[in-house]
Amino acid sequence: MNDHFPQRPLRQAVLLALTLLAGACTPVEALWTPADTPREVTVERAESTARLPATRNRLAPADTAQLRRLIEELGEPPRTRVTIALPAGAEQHQAVPVVRALAGFGVDPANITVARQPGGDAGPVRGIAVMAELYAAVPPRCPDWRRTVMDDNSFRPSSNFGCANANNLAVMLADPGDLAAPRRMGPADGAAQEAAVDRYKANKVTPLKASSTVLTGASQQ
Repeated sequence: MNDHFPQRPLRQAVLLALTLLAGACTPVEALWTPADTPREVTVERAESTARLPATRNRLAPADTAQLRRLIEELGEPPRTRVTIALPAGAEQHQAVPVVRALAGFGVDPANITVARQPGGDAGPVRGIAVMAELYAAVPPRCPDWRRTVMDDNSFRPSSNFGCANANNLAVMLADPGDLAAPRRMGPADGAAQEAAVDRYKANKVTPLKASSTVLTGASQQ
């Protein structure tokens, strides 16, 4: 009977080792899963293009109608971004008739960019290329109750977490294109202050103008 006692610790050690090995083989759920991903707003882009002959004065009725169809195809002129690409050698004012026509169709002049067409080995490109694009914000599918709302001791957030915030962002965006790419920055606010410091260092400070103070009322007594 006593001969079996020394084998008990060995047997327990073997069982413990087998238990640990079995636990190591069990797949462990990842701390991050797609179901727990914060809800995001999807940005979709629609594009429409047209090519017009380079003109100096005004557009032909057919070209004006082509621009109208270009803008109406996208459906939201105030939010449509338009790029007017002039051919090589064209003058900047040749884009003026196109800009005026687009503004007449409801396009915000601030959303119109005039650029130059890139040169290539195939020779100069004739005509003015007009590219209109419109971005749309698509909210996520909400609500999302794929996971139970009851506590399952997994310490994971609800599958519906963030749905309301993402939907509110999608409907509040003035221009969903801002999520796709940032806008070009304007001049820095500190440019004037920097110039003042440079003048001070160069001893070129503008002297103050001479002025006199006139006392009125009771302050003269």
